[in-house]
Parts: sequence; structure tokens; C-alpha cells
Amino acid sequence: MSVWIEPFRAAAGTFVHDMGLLALCAVFFAVLALLVKGRAAFADARAATGEVRINLILAVVGQLTIGPLITLFVLGLIEILKTHGLNLAPPRLWGWIGDWPTLLLAVVAGDFIGYWRHRVQHSKWLWPAHAIHHSDTRLNWLSLERMHPIDQFGSALDTVLLSALGFPFWALAGNVFVRHYYGYFIHADVPWTFGKVNLVLNSPAMHRWHHARDVEGSGHNFATVFSVWDRLFGTYHQPGPCDVPLGVREDMGKGAVGQYLHPLKVWARALRPVAERPAAPADQTAA
Repeated sequence: MSVWIEPFRAAAGTFVHDMGLLALCAVFFAVLALLVKGRAAFADARAATGEVRINLILAVVGQLTIGPLITLFVLGLIEILKTHGLNLAPPRLWGWIGDWPTLLLAVVAGDFIGYWRHRVQHSKWLWPAHAIHHSDTRLNWLSLERMHPIDQFGSALDTVLLSALGFPFWALAGNVFVRHYYGYFIHADVPWTFGKVNLVLNSPAMHRWHHARDVEGSGHNFATVFSVWDRLFGTYHQPGPCDVPLGVREDMGKGAVGQYLHPLKVWARALRPVAERPAAPADQTAA
């Protein structure tokens, strides 16, 4: 029983620490917004208050409840891989390569896996959960925390697949750290396109196009760190800074509870027998 309780104890123990890091990020991105947008940053912050409140609720609930469950999920799958010897690379390989190259390879491979996982999350059946993340109309760094638990479990598979490739545990943790905090950065409300650096790295403007509503770019830019994946697989879209409406057309309900319930309602409607579904309105154009 203790093995199931321990992740929740650990989450409670690190909660203050993690909230402290979140507060430091808030200060950093607030200063960044002031430097980039000046006084307009205050108006934008006021306009985003309601959505930021939902993001904070999801972040806190996720840290205390969903996080420990995901930890158990990931560690359990990694243990199964080890038990059955399902590790592609031998452990001695990483000692030969060295720590920094190993970390870089883990981030590159993690971003490649994350690119394809993200594309799958945009598929018909997984979109209702992923739409929660896209429902923020005032995209900012904290929008990264707007994720449904089902989406979070899907994203955790990145780490499991990296483990199957044989990466050491510390490199798995390093990949999560780098891609998580870079994820905060690309969600930031700044218009940067990165110029020629964007040939390699994802920029805030590039990812903002991914969150665009009802425009061509909303089905593009799936990578977190490296823009090369989108360029290689034909999903790159960055005509310049993104100034179009963001968000989704779906009705997500009210507050954080509405966010949690939305995909469950969508899937329940889709799985109901056809005979039980409300009849479509009659075509009024027929004479």
C-alpha cells in the first residue's frame, strides 16, 4: 500500500517548492511582458485574469492529485520495461557518450516523440481532451498548465518511450525539465519569431499560430523545442507574428470543472446509440 501512497506524500512535500518555482516564473514573465509591451502589459494582464485563474486551479489540482498518479503510471511502465529487458541502448553507451551529449540526445529524441504524440492528440477521438489546452483565448506562459488529465497521461508517454530507448533516469528527468520550461516560454505573450534561429528552434510566435482559431496555422507547429520536426514533416507555419483570434469554437462549460467535464460529455454523446441522439433540425430550405 505504501508504494501507492508515497507519490502523494512526495507531491505534498514538494508542493510549496513547486509553487515557489511557479511564482518565480510569474515574476520572470511579468518583467518580460513589461519590457516587451510596456503599459499594454497591464491591460493584457487584466483581460486575462479569468483564464489565468482557471489555469492556476488546474495547476494546483494537477500538482496534488494528477501528478502523483502520472508518476505511478510512468514508473510502473518503466519498471515493466526494465523487467522484460526492453531497453534499446545498453547503459554503458551513455557513459561513453558523456553527460551533456546524452542530455541533448534525450531532449532531441523527446521532442521528436512529443511531436508525433501531439499530432495524435489532434486526432478526432483525442481532440476533446486536448481542446482544453487550446481553449485559452489569452495565451500566456501559464496556458501550459491548462491541460486535461487524459492529455497529461498521454504526454507522460514521452518519458516511457525514452526509457524504452535506454536513456538513464536522470536524462529522462532532464528532458522533462527542459521541455517543460521551454513550453512555458513558447506560450509567453511575446511576438518574437527568432529570425534565422527559428530554422532550428520553436519560437513564441510559431507556437502562437498553433493556438490560432479557425485559420490555417491552427493545424501546424506541433513540436515544443525544435522547429526542424515541423519543417521536415510539412507542418511548419509562421508567416510572422500571430495577431489573429486564439482559442476554440467548442463550449467548454464554466470554470475549471467545465474544463474537466468537457471531453467526457463529448465522448458520451458520441457513444450514445443513434436512436437515442436528438434528431437533427429539419432543413428549412426545402419547399
